Amino acid sequence: MLSGWLFDCYALADKLVFWIKQHNGTTVRLEDTTWSASIYVASDDKSDLYSILNTNDEKIISLIKDHEFISRYEKITDCRKHEILKLTLSDPTKAPILARGIEKLCAKGNIFDKLRFYNVDLPPEQSYFYEHDIFPLAFSKVGNNNYNRHHGSKLSWVLKDNVWSTDYKVPDFRSIYLKVKLRKERKIQRYSDRISSIILSKNNKQDEGFSQSIEIESESEVDIIEELKTEITKKIDPDFIFTDDGDSFTFPYLIHRAEQNGTALILGREPTISLKRNHKDGTSYFSYGKIYFKPTTVRLFGRIHFDTNNSFILNDSGLEGLYEITRICRMSLHTAARASIGKCLSSLQSYYATQKEILIPWKPALAEHFKTFEDLLVADRGGFIFEPERGVHEQVAEFDFVSLYPNIMLKKNLSAETLLCDCCCQDSRMRVPELDYHICEKKIGIIPTSLKIVLDKREKYKELKNNATSNPKLKAIYNARQSSLKWILVTSFGYLGFNNAKFGRIDAHIAVCAFDRQILLQTVKLAEKYGFTVLHGIVDSIWLKKRDGLATTVGTPTTVSPEYHDNYFKLKDVLEQKVGFAISFEGIYKWIVFLNSKINCQLSVANRYFGAFEDGSLKIRGIEARRHDTPPIFYKCQNEILELMAIGNDFKEVRKSIPAVKGIFHKYARLLKENKVPFEELIFTKRISKNSDEYSDRNTIENSAIMNLSYEGRSLKAGEALQYIIVDYYQKHSSKLEKRAIPTELIFDDKTTNGVNYDIQRYTELLADTCNSVTKPFGLTLLAHK
Repeated sequence: MLSGWLFDCYALADKLVFWIKQHNGTTVRLEDTTWSASIYVASDDKSDLYSILNTNDEKIISLIKDHEFISRYEKITDCRKHEILKLTLSDPTKAPILARGIEKLCAKGNIFDKLRFYNVDLPPEQSYFYEHDIFPLAFSKVGNNNYNRHHGSKLSWVLKDNVWSTDYKVPDFRSIYLKVKLRKERKIQRYSDRISSIILSKNNKQDEGFSQSIEIESESEVDIIEELKTEITKKIDPDFIFTDDGDSFTFPYLIHRAEQNGTALILGREPTISLKRNHKDGTSYFSYGKIYFKPTTVRLFGRIHFDTNNSFILNDSGLEGLYEITRICRMSLHTAARASIGKCLSSLQSYYATQKEILIPWKPALAEHFKTFEDLLVADRGGFIFEPERGVHEQVAEFDFVSLYPNIMLKKNLSAETLLCDCCCQDSRMRVPELDYHICEKKIGIIPTSLKIVLDKREKYKELKNNATSNPKLKAIYNARQSSLKWILVTSFGYLGFNNAKFGRIDAHIAVCAFDRQILLQTVKLAEKYGFTVLHGIVDSIWLKKRDGLATTVGTPTTVSPEYHDNYFKLKDVLEQKVGFAISFEGIYKWIVFLNSKINCQLSVANRYFGAFEDGSLKIRGIEARRHDTPPIFYKCQNEILELMAIGNDFKEVRKSIPAVKGIFHKYARLLKENKVPFEELIFTKRISKNSDEYSDRNTIENSAIMNLSYEGRSLKAGEALQYIIVDYYQKHSSKLEKRAIPTELIFDDKTTNGVNYDIQRYTELLADTCNSVTKPFGLTLLAHK
């Protein structure tokens, strides 16, 4: 047996390939040829299942390696197992093809709506991880002693690791950063452009220290491609290859250039597999009210390709955060790097379902429980919102419930199968407030089971981070890991009500909200009972202040008295004891501003506020400095103003800083007027909601930028980011729509700006608007002078 970390895994034809990273740095390839993925088919009439086995369809027959009838829980709500047809595939990558083939076959026989399919869209490697109870980056002993030429190679796994561990080690991976330079024929890069050079940096961009680089140059594209292959496969042999746009452009471009020059592009560790272009550019999808675009992935077998523009977790939590997600959710590094958080959570739930012998639905069809109109009025109310008191407030404390919604799901056992379960009927003592739904007392649901490891590990990582005061590197590792787990917890509630979630159900989603309303209302009543005024409350946070008594010590107006702090600590203890959920005392604001709506100044907005804590640190929500589409110059100016205001201990002291605030605004306005602002700091970023050719001829800034791209032959898919700079907002110099804004692709060319000038007036107006978001509550309105 050999020892090492499970580095990569994927299916090739009739086998699964594993790469093990050993202590000495070598990477070993292993195969398991005895295992194959399976799909499961259920029907109320067993004869329907036999009709599949008796088919004469050669295509379907060729995809089935073996079959058997087994007992499994078909649905998450089932109290007993059912007889299910298990179809083992001859090629583990062909599960969706087999399922769709059976669907077509059954449609002809009028039994289409009688069949139910399971475990169809699971990647083969994830099915293997679930069934063998192993996980990526696990340190293991692996043996293939059962190899023989008749029955193939079967791997045996002995884990020397634990997915619950918080002090696990990962090997030292070799990594490079790859960038391609083009001989561009026009302003926008195209596949027809020839390769100018390829740069390989021995350390990726996220590493610290000196980065040794190799630039591959030649007049011959074939020579460049061949040298690239030699450097990667024979000399450097990296485990990780980082790119900025490898999925969307760099690798598809290199594949195209290799094809044009009649050579194969082999960059993985499989010497016979060359990279091929995908027929599909990517997928647009809807998530939390926005459209996103995910380009089709490019996989390097035996290595991991990280596209930094196509990896949320990598950008948010770094490699350490990605390692944690990969291990806990049992997804390959390649898949986890590109997966949405919801997909990671789904994999975690699917693992626990597999352990409980519950099948994973291909097309979720768990219906909502019937509700009368009166039931809906009570049930469909969302979380608790306490309308904020607009304006500036002093000496305000903030309490946040720690991961409230996930903890409600865990402590109250809320899951699709536990709410209104059949096994407890009406005898359960556990009830949902207001709705009186009963909750199962006999079994723990898939959702709370899945969340427990995430909640427990995150709490442990936060504790370890706080204790690692003398080791900054270790502290950063713990912080990255807890940060990645935070996103699973944030997503868990929304995914519970998502209509395509494998184990979601809207009734459980509604029940969580009902418990939240009960908890927050109880919290508010207790706070008021103990002499506090609640200024704002939203879902899992409340802002309050003591009604009686002075906040400050006599004679020291800028110092909060210890007794004042004690009031809040005592209240926190009471709330935790009475309500039963952990609370975090975020601190006391010297001052905090709850903003009004921009559309109607008489209305409050729950998620737009900013304030300064006693230590001078700021918390901001819903304003320009927090928005991803804000040009850097605007949020830099706003942050500089906020940091100056944070020095003030109360409203009066902030007012005294008004002259200095004006100075900051005029400094940035002067930079704009004198054309001293770099173009990179003026870029607006918008995510378009439909394909660029579907936009009507409207006179908008975004449409102007889209038209300019279209003229250059570049089209955007729904969900892709559009970046542009405003050049003639009021159309002073041209009446043509396309002259109002220029996309960044047409501006930057070999570090020049092609003579483009930005619209000074419009940027100054927007700068004033940005500053006024934080200065108006203190009586200062800034104007942009023409």
